[in-house]
Amino acid sequence: MKIIFRVLPLLVLFACSESKEKSKSTNLLTNLSLSIDSLAVDSGEEIFVPDMLFFQDLSPDGERVFAFYEPDFEVFEISLKEMKLIQRHPFQREGPDGIKGWVSIFQALPENQIMIYDQVSPNIFSLDGTKVKTYELDFAKMIDFEPDSPFSLPNNMQISKDLNYFFSLPAEFGKPILGLAVFDVQKETGKVYKLPAFDLVSGFQVIFQQGNMASFFGDGVRLQLINDQVLIFCNSTAQIYRYDSKQDSLELIAFEHQLVENQKTGTFPTEVDSRERQQEVANQIRQQISFEKIYWDDSRNLYFRFGTKNYQVSPDGKERKADCYLFAYDEEFQLVGEKFLPDLTRVPYFGYFMNGDFYSYWPMGDEAGFVRFQFNF
Repeated sequence: MKIIFRVLPLLVLFACSESKEKSKSTNLLTNLSLSIDSLAVDSGEEIFVPDMLFFQDLSPDGERVFAFYEPDFEVFEISLKEMKLIQRHPFQREGPDGIKGWVSIFQALPENQIMIYDQVSPNIFSLDGTKVKTYELDFAKMIDFEPDSPFSLPNNMQISKDLNYFFSLPAEFGKPILGLAVFDVQKETGKVYKLPAFDLVSGFQVIFQQGNMASFFGDGVRLQLINDQVLIFCNSTAQIYRYDSKQDSLELIAFEHQLVENQKTGTFPTEVDSRERQQEVANQIRQQISFEKIYWDDSRNLYFRFGTKNYQVSPDGKERKADCYLFAYDEEFQLVGEKFLPDLTRVPYFGYFMNGDFYSYWPMGDEAGFVRFQFNF
């Protein structure tokens, strides 16, 4: 396996004019303006609870959102372009096409197929609810891993678009992730690639345990599939890993941000004896920079991600606010822009770019809806 490391500062170009050399910053977001509005989804006469559309993913064509509606075991198909509920696709709880137990992973695939990891295994479904394929693979044996719960091994699991590889971040509760697990479907073999740049994450997690119950707060490591690349990021540092299954290469990309620190620092308790103390430690951790998910904007050929600092939660937990930032990277993950967003007090947890606008699902009373962020620069 080839391992690459590179550091990418904010890109600076040098231009010569009248024999004098001067630098010109290419911070694309210097003059960024942000407008936000809310859009309700036209659901016709359909009745459902919009808060229950938990699992969502963007279709490969970038124009539709698929969402699993657990109360009725249906997949909702929503057009972002028309802001309309296109169809509710019924799925089965039992029988040969049944989803066994709860849904833990939901991924939209080409040809209107969905990968669902249920309580037992990953499965490929067509939109009419037919189970196209079940993967009866012993993932734990393939990487010599003994999971402590049904969620440990398929943590963040995704399948490649060609259906040849599964990727996950195996982890036991309260322990660092094992690494990036890569499973070859055809060969029925697996590998684990260590991610040492993310070892710091466990220092920004705090657990409160009482009897058989435990609560967890802290930074995490996440896996995304974007543009046929496996991208792994964490909240504690700006660095990301990029894995190419065709080349079997793992690349660590580091950045030199100017507006924020490149990673968290300091020492915090990782176990506490009360919920109050856990909240206190959590609030201290939240004061530092946190880097969020990565999004691809195909209209600009740029990657974006949000970041937050000085995150505050009111005593009753109802009010939350933070200093919010936006970062931009080109196709090769050169840092090309960063901006403080004074008009934003919370960043979207997830969302999708379409035609240059960013859409984040947000129920509006009894209606499904999206908050639209328009970035003008």
